[in-house]
Amino acid sequence: MSVKGAFGIFRFSNLLMVAITMYLMRWSIIKPLLGVFGIDLQVSELAFLGLVLSTVLITAAGYVINDYHDVRADQINKPKKLIVGFHISRRATLLLHLILNFLGVTIGGVFAILYHVPWMILIFTGAPLLLWFYSVRLKHILLAGNLAVSLLTATVPLLVVLFEYPLLARNFQENQAFYPHGLFAILMWVCVFAFFAFMVNMIREIIKDAQDMEGDKEMGSRTLPIYFGIKVTKRVIIGLTVFSAMVLGFFFLSYLRDWISLTYFCVALLLPFIYLIIRTIKSENASDFQFISKWAKVIMLLGLLYAPLVNWLIKNFLNR
Repeated sequence: MSVKGAFGIFRFSNLLMVAITMYLMRWSIIKPLLGVFGIDLQVSELAFLGLVLSTVLITAAGYVINDYHDVRADQINKPKKLIVGFHISRRATLLLHLILNFLGVTIGGVFAILYHVPWMILIFTGAPLLLWFYSVRLKHILLAGNLAVSLLTATVPLLVVLFEYPLLARNFQENQAFYPHGLFAILMWVCVFAFFAFMVNMIREIIKDAQDMEGDKEMGSRTLPIYFGIKVTKRVIIGLTVFSAMVLGFFFLSYLRDWISLTYFCVALLLPFIYLIIRTIKSENASDFQFISKWAKVIMLLGLLYAPLVNWLIKNFLNR
């Protein structure tokens, strides 16, 4: 496989985003919040690296199998970016998919057993199956594929706290200052990031469906733009964007009344959301939707970058 093929099929920027998300949740959200109660992380850095590596490998396997099943649609949607069959053979693609999944599930399973959270093996085995089923069937069903991918995206930040949660509950249940309210607060914080990831990814998936409408028709897909048309699709994108901004605004105004957080929300999230709405209204063709798809990725990154600010705010509060 060529270097160009590797970068195309693995989507390294997306895999890097997965790893960054997990480390931001660990170091910028969970660790400083635990520090408020004088508690440290329970999962070692080596074990957490294993969790991140497992997640990245399974995600990469999902991209590989999706490209394998998308060849016919991609010949229409992005003929100049075809990977499977040009830079890597179809047989090698399947083999690569199996190897990545085997490594990801094995690494995740080993650390789940070592840290006495065997039920997480269900996540490590279920995610590859869902990604395979998505590429074969779900992506062609109205909203089913969008929901599946968005749920998996939301699972990425949740995995971090799910790995820590049982150990924290087991080791500090006698600490009345921390358990259960402190532990619940940490879970709530991560859930807000998971909600943000779910909503922005859902918006982006629908935008991509509008962008790839012609190729999806060829595949017999029943996506939102194909089933209801572009006008309805644009209304759905706008509606989801407004809903996301309202929920996040409620969270910031209710729980984060410091001027730094409110300024960050207005400048780094609300204004980009408004710009996305404006560009969605004006979008007419595939290139327009391609732009707002990329803009949605920018919003995702801006949301994640609030995590280091949270870390700074907590440390600043403790030092007072």
